[in-house]
Amino acid sequence: MTTPAPPVGPDPKESLPPDAKLSAVDWARKHLFNTWYNGLVSVIATVLGAILLYYGGRFMLVTAQWEAVQKNLTLLMTGTYPRDEQWRLVAQMYLVATAIGLAWGTSTAQSRDRAQDTGVEFRLTKPLGLFRRYWPVLFLLAFILLFTRTIWPTLFTLSTLVIGLLARSMAMRLPRTARQPSWYASALLSIASFQVVSGTHGSAWWWTAGLGAFVAMQATAKMESDTPWHRSAWRITAIVAAIAVVRIAYWLIGEKSGISWDHWSGFYLTLVATVTAITLSFPLSLLLAVGRRSSLPVVRWLCVGYIELFRGVPFIALLFVAKIFIDFFLDVETPLSLTTRTLIAFTIFSSAYLAEVVRGGLQAVPKGQIEAGQAIGLQPPAVMRLIVLPQALRAVIPAMVGQFISLFKDSSLFAIISVVEFYRARELVHSQQEFSTTAIAETLVFVAIAYWALSYTMSKESQRLERHLGVGER
Repeated sequence: MTTPAPPVGPDPKESLPPDAKLSAVDWARKHLFNTWYNGLVSVIATVLGAILLYYGGRFMLVTAQWEAVQKNLTLLMTGTYPRDEQWRLVAQMYLVATAIGLAWGTSTAQSRDRAQDTGVEFRLTKPLGLFRRYWPVLFLLAFILLFTRTIWPTLFTLSTLVIGLLARSMAMRLPRTARQPSWYASALLSIASFQVVSGTHGSAWWWTAGLGAFVAMQATAKMESDTPWHRSAWRITAIVAAIAVVRIAYWLIGEKSGISWDHWSGFYLTLVATVTAITLSFPLSLLLAVGRRSSLPVVRWLCVGYIELFRGVPFIALLFVAKIFIDFFLDVETPLSLTTRTLIAFTIFSSAYLAEVVRGGLQAVPKGQIEAGQAIGLQPPAVMRLIVLPQALRAVIPAMVGQFISLFKDSSLFAIISVVEFYRARELVHSQQEFSTTAIAETLVFVAIAYWALSYTMSKESQRLERHLGVGER
């Protein structure tokens, strides 16, 4: 009988990571008890963790008095928002879920397109993977729904998630030619979700007009013409026409009243303020960081003065300036709402810090990259947009997301000037005689869990983006 030949190639077990071959006991011996002091630290950490887990679980499940949270859940979530206008928030959440689903699905579809074009295998994230990514947010939703008294909030939450997932699935099935219109539709839905609450009176139409102007500019950017002057003329005509169409549409619809920003409060205002500050401060910080490196002395001095002034002033001082003095600086006939003034100060403060983060990324880009762009005939704006900024922003993702998390938590300082954000809504709970001296720890834990869940999710998404882009790798 002949002996079978040995298999060709490496043993599959040899290709596994070293730790994959170890049992649980061997892994613990290698990583936790490899030396006497590591073993001592592991034992102490295990004991402390068990003690914290026991007392924390005992507080959450046995001794905590959650009645204050249960009776005031609406106050914590929406603050002083009029109860008879809650339908606006429901409509807004449905529109936001659709917009996020479209944007998410379009981004995933574009990644799939790039993978197909380059011959790279594309792997769609499975539901279990999505759960692992967003489990803190899902835990927060489940934790909040535990305190509801009816089934309607649960049905609303589930239907919102379903709408977002359906929009994502639909966007992924659209043809390639629909990718760009899908982004525009997502932006339009976002604007509509804002105006469902705030109304369409006053200058609200400018938001949609700005989107229309951007779409017109993109549509005419690649048009063929004999001279650059003709292309510019067509572009200006298209932009003006888009703005005029939007203005006429709003005139035909008529002005619809909404809810004043001063009534936007609670956890809802915290989320809106954070998203607004990030959305407005990010492009402003790019301009400030680029302007600080400008060769024009006036531009450079103005940007340096702005950054150093607002980075050197405490945020609390800016909040009081916003509350007392902004109307004097703007010289407006109708005073701005307190929430609007607070968001102005929030955006100014955050843009100054973000500008320094972006400037650090700009300085990390080798000078040879800029010279290479100039050597192939690119103008300075194109060099900055196509070569410098992508590398700079990639390098500062950790610091930038860290600043975004700080913005989210700094919104709790609004309570100092009596803006009813999440933490201030908690104080209103304890202004009630029934809960003036009780359930103080419980409401603090409730607020802390909400801040932790969203902050941790942003942190983990930042780390995932870093791994995807290879930040720190050469």
